[in-house]
Amino acid sequence: MTGRRPAATVVDALLDSAARTPDRTAFQVVERSQDTFALSYADVCRLIARTVSGLTAQGIDAADRVILVLPTSRDFLSVYLGCLHAGVVPVVAAEPTTGSMARYCAHLGRLVAHAGAVRVVTTDELAGALAPSLPVPVITPDALRGAQAPLGAPRATPDSLAHLQATSGSTGAPKLAVIRHGNLVANVRAIAEAIRGTADDTLVSWLPLFHDMGLVGISYALHAGIPMVLADPLNFLRNPMSWLHWISRYRGTLSPAPSSAFHICARVAGKRPPEGLDLSTWRVALCGAEPVHEATLRAFQAAFGPFGLSETTLRPVYGLAEATLAVTISDVTRPYTVDRVDAEAVAARGYAEPRAAGDPRTTGMMCVGPVVPGHTLRVVDPDGKPLPDRVIGEIEVAGPSVIDGYLPGPGGATADAAEGATAAEDGVRGPDGHLRTGDLGYRLDGELYVTGRSKDIVIIAGRNYVPDQVERFVEAVLQSPRTPAVVAVGVRDATLHTEQLHLLLDERLAQGRDRQDLTGRVSHALDETFGINGVTYHWVPRARLPRTTSGKIQRHLCRRMIEDGTIDAHRATAPLSGRA
Repeated sequence: MTGRRPAATVVDALLDSAARTPDRTAFQVVERSQDTFALSYADVCRLIARTVSGLTAQGIDAADRVILVLPTSRDFLSVYLGCLHAGVVPVVAAEPTTGSMARYCAHLGRLVAHAGAVRVVTTDELAGALAPSLPVPVITPDALRGAQAPLGAPRATPDSLAHLQATSGSTGAPKLAVIRHGNLVANVRAIAEAIRGTADDTLVSWLPLFHDMGLVGISYALHAGIPMVLADPLNFLRNPMSWLHWISRYRGTLSPAPSSAFHICARVAGKRPPEGLDLSTWRVALCGAEPVHEATLRAFQAAFGPFGLSETTLRPVYGLAEATLAVTISDVTRPYTVDRVDAEAVAARGYAEPRAAGDPRTTGMMCVGPVVPGHTLRVVDPDGKPLPDRVIGEIEVAGPSVIDGYLPGPGGATADAAEGATAAEDGVRGPDGHLRTGDLGYRLDGELYVTGRSKDIVIIAGRNYVPDQVERFVEAVLQSPRTPAVVAVGVRDATLHTEQLHLLLDERLAQGRDRQDLTGRVSHALDETFGINGVTYHWVPRARLPRTTSGKIQRHLCRRMIEDGTIDAHRATAPLSGRA
């Protein structure tokens, strides 16, 4: 990876860097104010020492859980890393948005109960609003800023809990994945080997720290002993191009992001061409956390290739919290790969049959690469039998990054049971140690292609349709300038005894255009390409679509809104054609 002696925990790696190169920059923190603060390894250790002292003064012991509701900042690093050193288990939660504070407090209260947390640590601004609604003390980072004292031996071990990570909640209620220090180190090592990490790398990230892709980035940088530019996500939201300027300014080599971020930047560049960028150092851009689309990567490459972006930089990946983070990473030595397949064969037979690029029934499947080193991956049928190449089934993964289980909820076993949680208690792994991901895909020449979530699949007359493929197809038909602008869900029709496709369309797509004409064009195209008919359309404001804290559409809640009539939609149902 970087020539360093492998450390057993991220904390050990940090202490090793502080001993060897105390004055070297560990973090450039770009806070919400846009002020930037450089922290050396020695600085980080001083912050941690005060936090460890503060935790002791607060009576917070090893294995206690603490909820962090903090922006990306020096305070976050101090509290989070101080918890890791002290053996305290942090649970990073999203800050409240512009929605109802009462609803947010109720959500946070459930998280406190589920985690068995003993404190909530938040900002001065939020502490007063949260404290009356929560059953545990709410404190600020100042309360954890104890007396400066020598930093003792860390309490973290490979078998102890590092943090609890909320799953995405895109197909149901979020769960808390139990991430141990051993899981964390195994995953960052595997990532480093897959991307050919070096001691000369610099990581740039603005990703939310309540999301695994953002939080594990901190561990990656510390374990690899490389500098990290850590920016508040609001700075990206205010000015998406700031991300690329950080890469240019700090000579970033590694910078991951969700597919939507690449889409946004390409769109902004199309309206206001950037100036003064140098992206020639950007070696690896891991693109994941949501489905990765060829059109997005193509547009991003076209927009920023002139600024030195290499054709091998964009790297589609696949991962999930239950595997700590990364499961597969596409080959960093060649451009990304798209498999052209027959859309109807995928739906009717669950087989990714190759098809020519120009054929109207062709759809593209993005390669997300081979499984990360030290792990195994297979695609299986409902009975758990491995499937041959190009046959779609459930993705299973095994290896040292895969968690033991989820934290038992407050209605079941006590929170303390998590320290001894096993796969048998919560069904995360099968008898042979493989995690059933609930995701569908196929393998080809040792690499994975993800087709969707099993819970989201729309089943019409025995044919399985992948919502994401349908959504991107419809957006292309409507020439949507934004994504996601379409949500596809299947709703059971009691008369037809099968599901029918419902499309939730962002009402902005119809601005200045006739809705009936638009839905007619979509119906014709869906019938021609996928053999889908009898579609029901719902024009909805974007804000009405239920999302997770990381922005993923919650299709199960969309389905419920349709079933109970609360979608309150314009309906334009195309007549059944009788086509099977």
